[in-house]
Amino acid sequence: MKKVFLTAISILLFTVGYSQSLQVVDTKYNYDLKIGDEARTVIKLKNISDKTLHIQVRRDQAQIGSSQKSFFCWDNDCIEPGINLHYVTQVIEPGEILETFVSVLDAGLNETVSSLRYTFYDRDNPLDFVEVELSYTVKDAVSKGMMYQSNLIKLSDIYPNPVSDFAFLDYVIFSEDTEAKVVFHNVLGSLVRQYELNPVERELKINTIEYKPGVYFYTLYVANEGKVTKKLIIKR
Repeated sequence: MKKVFLTAISILLFTVGYSQSLQVVDTKYNYDLKIGDEARTVIKLKNISDKTLHIQVRRDQAQIGSSQKSFFCWDNDCIEPGINLHYVTQVIEPGEILETFVSVLDAGLNETVSSLRYTFYDRDNPLDFVEVELSYTVKDAVSKGMMYQSNLIKLSDIYPNPVSDFAFLDYVIFSEDTEAKVVFHNVLGSLVRQYELNPVERELKINTIEYKPGVYFYTLYVANEGKVTKKLIIKR
């Protein structure tokens, strides 16, 4: 199983600030997961007050898929999946950042959107708390082959194929002087569109929503010389 280590995650991670004493650090991270991943999210907590805090945590929400599992650990003390309360207290001194809380999600076997929500609160003042919501988008891994490779350029096939909305092509241009483009034709040979490959970029994103469903052919040109042609199917 592939493990993905994240710092204050998700696909989306945000906080709702009720706490006057506690702050979640590093909250703006966006991540996608693949089927079979295990995501470990480190949530950093900072004591922004001038007093020592005794922090506890509870999981308020776990909207996950039937094949997914989730649990959380604090200072290497992990609970069993499905348990929502952790009675261990963590002490945070004024100005200290605690990095010992880890949320774990087994992405499962299906494409899905999931979410977890935790509340961290002061044991001595439960109304002083902060919430953290983690949202995960799990997608199937996309297989992609190699379209062409030389000492000037390397690029993948366009994927996914078939495609319904957005397709991608990964590439590396080894010299900024290299001119390369991908040209699309329909089955009648008519030019549909061409995309110049920027030497400083590594990915071409193609909005196939603009295309009619059907079969297309795309050709790689390097220095205006056609190198290879592949087929792309667009479905709705």
